Amino acid sequence: MTKKTTKAAARPSKPPAKAMARVAAKLQPIKQAPTLGDCLRAIRAKRGMTLADVSAVSGLARSTLSRVESGQLSLTYDKLVQLSHGLSIDLAELLSSPNAPAPNAALTRRTFTPKGSGKTLTVGDTVYRYMCTEMSAKRMTPMVAEIHARTLEESNGLLAHPGEEFTYVLAGTVELHTEFYEPLLLEAGACVYFDSTMRHTYLAPSGTPGKILCVCSVNTTTAPHGTSRTQDK
Repeated sequence: MTKKTTKAAARPSKPPAKAMARVAAKLQPIKQAPTLGDCLRAIRAKRGMTLADVSAVSGLARSTLSRVESGQLSLTYDKLVQLSHGLSIDLAELLSSPNAPAPNAALTRRTFTPKGSGKTLTVGDTVYRYMCTEMSAKRMTPMVAEIHARTLEESNGLLAHPGEEFTYVLAGTVELHTEFYEPLLLEAGACVYFDSTMRHTYLAPSGTPGKILCVCSVNTTTAPHGTSRTQDK
C-alpha cells in the first residue's frame, strides 16, 4: 500500500512592505492648495478678527468677504491690493498657505515658481496665476493671465490700483482699454507700460483667448481705499 502524499495548500505570499507602502501612498487623499478664502480665514483666526473688523479696515463689504471665505467669489487684483493694505500685510502673505514659514527678508533672497505652478484665481472669465507668492514684501507682483472676455460687458469693467503696470503679450491678440486713451491692440510679442491708477482692463476681441505676463508695482504710499471706482464684483 503506497502512501498518498498531499501537497499543502499554497498560501498566498504576502506583498513586500515597500510595495504596500507605495500603494497606501497612492490611496492618500491629495492635499489641495489653500484657497484665498482659507488664507483669509486663517489670518482672521490668528488675529482674532471678525468679518466686520476686516471690512472696517479694508473698505470691502462684509458680504463680499463672506463670499470670498465660502469660495463663492474671487477678488480682482485691485480688491486684493485693497484687502492686503487694509490688513497691513503683503499680497503674497494673503495668497500663501496659512502654515507657510515666514520668508527671509534679506536682500539676497530668491524664490522660484516651477512651470505650470503658481497661485491660481479665477475672476469672471479671466484666470490669473500669481507667481513667486512665497516671497513677501515684494515691490512687484508678477502674474500670468488668460483673457477670455471679448467686450467690456463680458469683462469686470475698468479697474484701477496703486502703482504701475507692465504687460507683455505671450499669445493671441489682446486689447488694452483705459479711461484716458483709445483702445490699444497688442499682438503676441508686444508690450505696454502704464500708470495703473488709471482705470483699465484687457479684452480678447478676436474670440481667441489671449495670454499675458503682467507685472504690477506696489505703491506702499498710496491709501488702499478708493483705488477702484467701480462696485465690488
